[in-house]
Amino acid sequence: MLAKKVLLASIITLSLTTANARPLSEIETSGILKVGVPGDYAPLAFYKNDVLVGYDIDVATALAKDWNLKLEFVATSWPTLSEDLEADKFDIAMGGISFTQDRNDRFLLTKPLIPDGKVAMTQCEKAPNLKTVEAINQPSTVVAVNPGGTNERFVNAHLDKATIVRTPNNIENIQMVREKTADMIITDMIEGNYYHHNEPANFCVANDKPFEGTENSQIYMSQKCNVELVEKLNGWLILNNLASIADQWGIQLNKE
Repeated sequence: MLAKKVLLASIITLSLTTANARPLSEIETSGILKVGVPGDYAPLAFYKNDVLVGYDIDVATALAKDWNLKLEFVATSWPTLSEDLEADKFDIAMGGISFTQDRNDRFLLTKPLIPDGKVAMTQCEKAPNLKTVEAINQPSTVVAVNPGGTNERFVNAHLDKATIVRTPNNIENIQMVREKTADMIITDMIEGNYYHHNEPANFCVANDKPFEGTENSQIYMSQKCNVELVEKLNGWLILNNLASIADQWGIQLNKE
């Protein structure tokens, strides 16, 4: 009897903490598509003059227009992204989400969208000396990192000797490199190339290709039960030529 009560209590607790995803039919009936974005990942989704912009923002806007839905962006963060999606705060997560096996196990992911991988983004005068993990992983190297994402995972796994400064968000990381209070950050090639292109006096990508073993792709994700939504999203991504949007942001899409 006690075991049954414990099991029942566990089921009730799980039902209270896990929200069911809105199915595609409910999204269409509501007329609103909710997209969660951390909003600190250029050039995919970031704030410029207090306006949310970026490649994924343009893609979401085009998607909502084609689906005849009103678009609602929902603020989230890297530490809370998965929990917010599971709590049904939004239907799709976008804005700089890299494929990871745990995300693949936990959620439904779209097809690979943009080729990517980890690089060192640093002050240009220091770039020649920070091309490898071995060169970076020294006490004299100050690395800024924010919590909750794949950049922090890389730092924790590979940079045990470097001086790590943990910041609240990715914007603070970039500002530290800009102000030269940190030597570098680990980021994805997409973001590194964007800042190098737009602020060549402040930022350089130290390595010509992603660190070995970090080659990856950007994806969008939804809850496991939302098969119909992700299937429709994948179909839309395949049928629509998004190259013109990608070109505006200096992004190279995966080849089909």
